[in-house]
Amino acid sequence: MPKKTLAGTRVAITGGTYGIGKEAALAFLAAGAEVSIGDADPGKVRAITSQLNRIHGADVVGLQVDVTDGGRFAEFLEHTERRLGGLDVVVNAADVGPSGTFLTESQAESDRQIDCNLRAVITGSRLAGIRFVEQGHGHIVNVGSAIGVTASLGAAVYSATKHAVIGLGTALHRGLAEEGVIVSTIAPGYAPDPEAVADAIVDCVEHQRAGLVVVPPNGWFRTAVPDPVQLRHTMRRMLGMV
Repeated sequence: MPKKTLAGTRVAITGGTYGIGKEAALAFLAAGAEVSIGDADPGKVRAITSQLNRIHGADVVGLQVDVTDGGRFAEFLEHTERRLGGLDVVVNAADVGPSGTFLTESQAESDRQIDCNLRAVITGSRLAGIRFVEQGHGHIVNVGSAIGVTASLGAAVYSATKHAVIGLGTALHRGLAEEGVIVSTIAPGYAPDPEAVADAIVDCVEHQRAGLVVVPPNGWFRTAVPDPVQLRHTMRRMLGMV
């Protein structure tokens, strides 16, 4: 049986019905945390919440949320606080990938990536940061991507949003540490294994790891707050691009 290292820790996860968000929910539950998941599709929320409860025998909170709407995002965190009796960790895992290339995707598709992958992360980080500074502790985990550093023309807008998330995380890590708030930015490599990414997220919370955490295909490691040129070279080497 896994050790319940996070027993009593209360976690809110956006994008919690799929991919990295769902795997993070599973990993946090295995570590003993209390979990609330959010997603825009109420049917998926009900189905995945039921599935998580069956697997872990837990009382997972499932809530509908549109992370691109600041008011609804705030309601998601408020409802989570009421249901769980507080909030210690916010994981911004909601994500929209590119549907075409930079030259072929529509303006609406580009806007959707910017709204979900960047603006929502800013909103979630600010809402969580205000709460955590007030209570004197808390952990924000934002999911970026290695492609935010290495970049790709075929996913230029997506790359831009993830590059911004890494920059946001660096600024928040430096600025909120003195307030007792830990900020981690997870950067999965190409074709990431969601379970490995989830393990890295939970490890950050278990061991209070701040800063940038890179998750290449063969495992993960933490970096210091990065020098951009050195980080780009390191990621390219890890991902077999040099």
